[in-house]
Amino acid sequence: MTISNFFGIMIILLSSFISRGSPRIYLVRHAAVDLAKPGWGSSENSAEYKAAYNIADIETFNPDEVLKKIENHKNIDTLFCSPQPRALETAKILFGGKAFLKTDSVLTELDYPVLQIPLLPLPVKGWLFLSRITWIAGINTGEKAGYKERLDELNVFTDELTKFADRNGQAVIVAHGMLNRELVKILKDRGWKYCKNGKNGYNNLSVNCLELP
Repeated sequence: MTISNFFGIMIILLSSFISRGSPRIYLVRHAAVDLAKPGWGSSENSAEYKAAYNIADIETFNPDEVLKKIENHKNIDTLFCSPQPRALETAKILFGGKAFLKTDSVLTELDYPVLQIPLLPLPVKGWLFLSRITWIAGINTGEKAGYKERLDELNVFTDELTKFADRNGQAVIVAHGMLNRELVKILKDRGWKYCKNGKNGYNNLSVNCLELP
């Protein structure tokens, strides 16, 4: 190999590395579910609503409005996805058959038992809020995995996620609001930062982008 050929190859490799830039991770929340908004009810009504929410179909949406927030989305061939129906349906509408859906149970929404307090009417969303914060505090345990256990699982998953993003330049996840919020916290603790204009909240179809400086 001549010196000129050697330097030519090095320039190509260096240009490729520079053009790829810092690895990025995109966290997408699923579309809104097609389910009537709850009103007031008992703890039993709230548990029933929560169960219905987990199997409900999603509302129609324009995938282009979401994809425009994901750089080089046409090059994505692997997608990390929650196995729950609302996330799977959203992922399929966004990427169709163009990307392999790598589902993982660790990406299911953080699930908590609904507090059981008879004869106390509250807004259903109030029941769910109280149930969630008491679960996080370790008071409301039930038979489901605890908050700390789920965080431990997410930390292990994040190891795989960041390695994938580093190898491929980017990684995309379609999951849930609470879960995405926890993943953002874990990534920020590991030195990841929001991309420019990459902070998008946790509403349905939000896209949060983080990169490693």
